[in-house]
Amino acid sequence: MTTARRFWIEFDPHECVDARFWRGVGVTGFDVRDCLSIVADLFPDGLLPPVHRITVDVSLADPLPVNPRYLGVSVWRGVWYPPVNLGIGPTRSIDRRGAPCDYPTPVTQSRPRRASETLCTKATWWDEIPHSGSLLWPLVNMHHTEYGRGMRSSATALRAACAADPTYGALVREALDFMIWWRPTPDEWFDPTETRFTDQRELDEYLRAFRDYLFGTRPEPIYPPGSEPLSPEDAWLDAISRLVVTRPGPVDAPGSERLSPDTEPRLPKNE
Repeated sequence: MTTARRFWIEFDPHECVDARFWRGVGVTGFDVRDCLSIVADLFPDGLLPPVHRITVDVSLADPLPVNPRYLGVSVWRGVWYPPVNLGIGPTRSIDRRGAPCDYPTPVTQSRPRRASETLCTKATWWDEIPHSGSLLWPLVNMHHTEYGRGMRSSATALRAACAADPTYGALVREALDFMIWWRPTPDEWFDPTETRFTDQRELDEYLRAFRDYLFGTRPEPIYPPGSEPLSPEDAWLDAISRLVVTRPGPVDAPGSERLSPDTEPRLPKNE
């Protein structure tokens, strides 16, 4: 008897116009053609966009590029992300006519590195954030206390990148929405950003302002503590403190009798 297996199918992001499938499709079926046919029923005229990657035997114990709260029933034959099978139940009929003739060779899943492992922190709530493993820059590193004032230029660049690439923007927005919903405590946020907020209200407001700046009409985000721009006087002092002034050593030109100020007088050879 053929056993059903879980597949994760990713489409070419430049050819897939349906936002439901930008991050991929989770489907359980007997083989690749069976799964592609099931997914084809979700597209107009049964035409699939070009398939970019197919992963076999995905484990739900490992992070997926989607929020695990939005999964259907993965043991049923059918599409479980988006959670289509919650409304229709298991798919019973078998019709492989919707499968394309050519598709990439399926690969077996290898466990991606978890965000908490990458960040070298004991806190595991970062692993719950959608796409956190591939979005550490906008979600964590940009907010790190050591980065400080650099966020003022990076936030502008990130906003432009999200607007230029809607697929990337959708991933960042979903992750930020999850973080806002999760409401990390100031201690959870401190580990590993090392940026300290005085209370929960201040941190909540900071995250909402960052999201609204990237995807709304807010003209500026709230910058983290320690990122305030320097005054002209402090900026000048900071620039001076970074200068390294060294005094060159004394050098006499070969054959020259001219002495550098710090050299010892030399006696003529006949003396």
